[in-house]
Amino acid sequence: MSDQLLHRFTFFERIIHWVVGTTFVVLLVTGLAFSYPALFWLTTLVGGGPAARVLHPWIGAVFGVGMSAMLVLWLREMFLSDTDWQWIGGVRYYATRQNDKLPAAGKYNGGQKLFFWVQGILAVVFVVSGIVLWVPEAFGSSLLLAMRLAHYMAALGGGLFLIVHIYLGTVAYPGTARAMIDGTVTRDWARHHHPRWYEEQTRS
Repeated sequence: MSDQLLHRFTFFERIIHWVVGTTFVVLLVTGLAFSYPALFWLTTLVGGGPAARVLHPWIGAVFGVGMSAMLVLWLREMFLSDTDWQWIGGVRYYATRQNDKLPAAGKYNGGQKLFFWVQGILAVVFVVSGIVLWVPEAFGSSLLLAMRLAHYMAALGGGLFLIVHIYLGTVAYPGTARAMIDGTVTRDWARHHHPRWYEEQTRS
């Protein structure tokens, strides 16, 4: 590996990330198609309406397994410290690229940790409500209505977070996405975005 690159994610971590990301996109697309007749044409991407209805819950199961693996992989590193809360309180400085006004971030900054927890909670809502909707005959109408609403709201929230996640990893902060492609980042990127982690990685 080039001396100008630092290893950030293992191959297994990257695979889990892409499994979760890909399955979520498919679930979002098919879910939107089911919810809005004008978007039903999206089901052609997975073979049509009948195929989409069969695939949706099974892909949801893969998503659930992937999220469980992700929680196990990163849970220990995602607990928020006082420094992380200070970082979150000053997130406007990150958005305006005034990183010198923020506490030095470790491998993950406060925003990334908070994102992890929000997505984890949404995933639980997805899986629990999805199971109920998968076998509706086993539950009462009131519970089905509540689970349908929870599933829908979680999809909207997850979709918005996905857009922000992609934007931050590509357009807003170039060089970020490569960490989930080949597992590396440049030293300049690490020094700028995660200075405490950079020091840990380069300390002799």
